[in-house]
Amino acid sequence: MDAPRSSVDWILEGVAGIALLAAIGDVAMHWHLLPERIPVHFGASGDPDGWGGRSMLLVLLGTTVGMSVILTLAEKYQRLINIPISVDRESPAVRQLLRSMVIGLKAVITAAFFWIADVTMRTALGETNGLGTAFLPLFLGGIFAPMIYYLVKLKRL
Repeated sequence: MDAPRSSVDWILEGVAGIALLAAIGDVAMHWHLLPERIPVHFGASGDPDGWGGRSMLLVLLGTTVGMSVILTLAEKYQRLINIPISVDRESPAVRQLLRSMVIGLKAVITAAFFWIADVTMRTALGETNGLGTAFLPLFLGGIFAPMIYYLVKLKRL
């Protein structure tokens, strides 16, 4: 991609990177304190409703890293991005908007996965009781708001 990243793109890349490193560091720092049985699923209310081994945190971290890698590749190989409108994918403006959309989604997803990992550990340690009722609406808003914003901008090109 020839166009330079915007300052917002760089900030969101930083958020994604920090969230990813924070999730890994958080799990590493608390691993020895965790009981063998931890919450592995939370219902719509944010309360834990499924329990399993603490190794599931490693699955969550692996998923977070995998999503980050896939979204980073999608920034470069934009044919991996499926959008419901027809656009000229070779247009520099379209390519820049698609890249910014993916960067924003990567920031939201990595921050959400960090939140989930942290709350999972704190729930297992008895410090809190689940994700809370705010998680689901914040996560869904964090995913859909940027998608709608960028799709509207793409449609206007």
